[in-house]
Amino acid sequence: MKKFFKVLSSVTLATLLIAACGTADDNENVGGSPDTGYEDRGDAGEGSGEFTYDGSIAVELVAKENGDVTYEFQMTNETDEDIELSFSSLQEYDYILKDEARNTVYQYSDDRMFGEAFVEKTIAANDTYVVEVDLSEALEKLEDGTYTLEVWSVANELDGLSDRVEVSFTMNLNDAVITKTGTYVGQIDNNSVEIIDADGNERAYRLTEEVREFLEVIEENDPVTFSYYEKDNGQLILTKVIVD
Repeated sequence: MKKFFKVLSSVTLATLLIAACGTADDNENVGGSPDTGYEDRGDAGEGSGEFTYDGSIAVELVAKENGDVTYEFQMTNETDEDIELSFSSLQEYDYILKDEARNTVYQYSDDRMFGEAFVEKTIAANDTYVVEVDLSEALEKLEDGTYTLEVWSVANELDGLSDRVEVSFTMNLNDAVITKTGTYVGQIDNNSVEIIDADGNERAYRLTEEVREFLEVIEENDPVTFSYYEKDNGQLILTKVIVD
């Protein structure tokens, strides 16, 4: 889901910051992005982007590839004029990962140095500027599980404009991941699908968020190659599916 933010002048931003200071006590520890002071917008995937402004940059966080751990943070200029963004260092974005208890367990900028520089970027009229967000390093430090990924721009004009998605880490289960071919039967519900493997076994597979968005291009009875792993409770978790 896209979220919108108006590019504000420094005077307007200063006014907002002054107003925010007057309500800081009321908004303390509301669970927003680190250092942005933004109110928590709810769980990922629920269309909860109430914290919006009129005007024009839309942001969207999109999985780059089925089963990959790289995401695209897309910033789209929806106006007919170029928009100039400035950065106080070589850092263009930051991100956090929260566990299912909503605790921040990883932040990209922690213990990381960025070169000092004044950098300007231009998003042309009706164009999209894309930043790649690679989660590989976080993957190495966290246990397998489901997390909320929130990415935001550190451009001075955007002050933390963000989007979030739910992600599932399974990459350190490579030894346990099984890849097979089969036939896609169809979706059982919003969270699971049915696939018949090449041996004729018809089984239900739980969806990860990364796989879910690729179901739109898969039709019933399509031949597929799919990867999954089995949890301790016997549940099969689908990590990748490709139409052959």
